Amino acid sequence: MQRLIILAIILLLAQRSMAAGQTGSAPFCLQTSSGAKCEYMTLGDCERARGDTSVAQCITQADAHGLTGLGKPLVPGPTAPSSGPR
Repeated sequence: MQRLIILAIILLLAQRSMAAGQTGSAPFCLQTSSGAKCEYMTLGDCERARGDTSVAQCITQADAHGLTGLGKPLVPGPTAPSSGPR
């Protein structure tokens, strides 16, 4: 029971820290060391806000939330039927 309580506390703290790092709901975000600020309707708006700093980066909201669609699919693709022993 004690492990369950500790796990619940850890999950709540992780969820709070993730939410604190991302603000706004616009399509483009300015990613800095303090988190993503998703307040820009166009990539150009984000680039203008970024200025000449190399520390910040303009990304999409999907990237800010980790939903890029890259990597292995969750559902395996179709496979060729195995040919049994002959």
